[in-house]
Amino acid sequence: MNSQREQAIVIGGSMAGLLAARVLSDHFQQVTIIERDQLPDEGVYRNGVPQSRHLHTLLVQGQRIMETMFPGFSDEMAAEGAPEVTWGIGNVFLTTGGYAQPQDSGIKSNLLARVELEWLVRKRIYQIENIRFITERDVRGLIATADGKAVIGVETESRTDHRVEQIFAQLVVDASGRGSKAPEWLQTLGYDAPPETVINAHTGYATRWYEIPADASNDWAIVIQPRPGEKLYRGGGLLVMDGNRWVVTLLGANGDYPPTDEEGFMAFAKSLPGPDIYEAIKDAKPITSIYGYRKLENRMRHYERLTRRPEGFVVTGDAACALNPIYGQGMTASAMEAEMMGKLLRRYNGRSLAGFPAAFQKDLRRVADGPWLMATSEDMRYPDVEGQRPNAVMHLMHRYLDLLAKAIPYDKKVTMAFVKGMNLLEHPSVMMHPAIVARVLLRTWQMRRNRQSGNQQYQQSLPHQAGNVSGL
Repeated sequence: MNSQREQAIVIGGSMAGLLAARVLSDHFQQVTIIERDQLPDEGVYRNGVPQSRHLHTLLVQGQRIMETMFPGFSDEMAAEGAPEVTWGIGNVFLTTGGYAQPQDSGIKSNLLARVELEWLVRKRIYQIENIRFITERDVRGLIATADGKAVIGVETESRTDHRVEQIFAQLVVDASGRGSKAPEWLQTLGYDAPPETVINAHTGYATRWYEIPADASNDWAIVIQPRPGEKLYRGGGLLVMDGNRWVVTLLGANGDYPPTDEEGFMAFAKSLPGPDIYEAIKDAKPITSIYGYRKLENRMRHYERLTRRPEGFVVTGDAACALNPIYGQGMTASAMEAEMMGKLLRRYNGRSLAGFPAAFQKDLRRVADGPWLMATSEDMRYPDVEGQRPNAVMHLMHRYLDLLAKAIPYDKKVTMAFVKGMNLLEHPSVMMHPAIVARVLLRTWQMRRNRQSGNQQYQQSLPHQAGNVSGL
């Protein structure tokens, strides 16, 4: 710990803020997390995380980073009832190319509800002596030096008695999520707001939790992808959760939102490109209401492009780069950004933090590049998408990814590249590595040849009846 750095402030006590605080605790004498909610002493829903009722996945890379930050964390997840799963085994994955064949990837992770996961992380944070929480406080703005060149704290207001208080620090980290006020705060100090890129595929969720039936299959996940190229904008996911529960999220894009009434929800599930989710839940016992959510646009605030910025202030998590959560990358992206913060702070060890904000925002953009590419390239498939439109290169990439999806059921190495890219164990561009491209093209040629010759090995007219996986 650098003893000269007295305090860091983190705005926001959700996952991005908690993980940032964990990293900062190694470099500052005191870390203060300011949270607008009253934080529950258990894993339950709270207003500040409205999306937490819906399907969430901590990707493998995210769990590995958390295990490094909190040794024994995976064991704690298991102790809370989080099942350990192996990617590629026991999951039904229906892509535009058909059902992926089972294969043991050797890549394992645990499945835990979003609220329980946040509670486990928060409990670990409570054990760190130099981290404190200030709850039920809104941050009204930043405090800067007289010349405005550096942020030195924040002004807060109590949500209970409206008392105003100033808190000072050498570094302020905004992790307040999609509703971040950082652009307005910077403008108040005389700086420009960052330019934004917004890509909105008009996606919506409807989620319900179920008790797992006694006669249910052993599948831990069912994922049914939409098929925008076929004008099928509906998909869904089912995950096994702790406590013998399923979380089932139906999604619709291009404005085709899933209903939140009983009849509409079930009809939507039945209309998906595959029958698996509907068949699983049609006789299952619901244990919650049906929850809807539609704030799912991708939003990148380009703090890395600012030519002028104050020292002592950085932005992370959804406050900087908010991804469509349909792709399950948000928590893992926040973990990657926190890990990057730690590496960068070590480079500044023993010296001034001058220049740290500019370096951090540039590094954050590089870390977010992979998740952003994956989310936005998919969302740009929809005809009514708002924001950036696909160019010729993107159209070419879409055509290639369609071929990759069709090759997944027949090629282990293509599947492994997909699993690693999807779990952010490698940059998603691993799926476009020349060796993988060659295999995808080979499989495409083989499938076309077999269709022309009438060979049925590559036909997938029925669920789970894909052709044999080749070990080539």
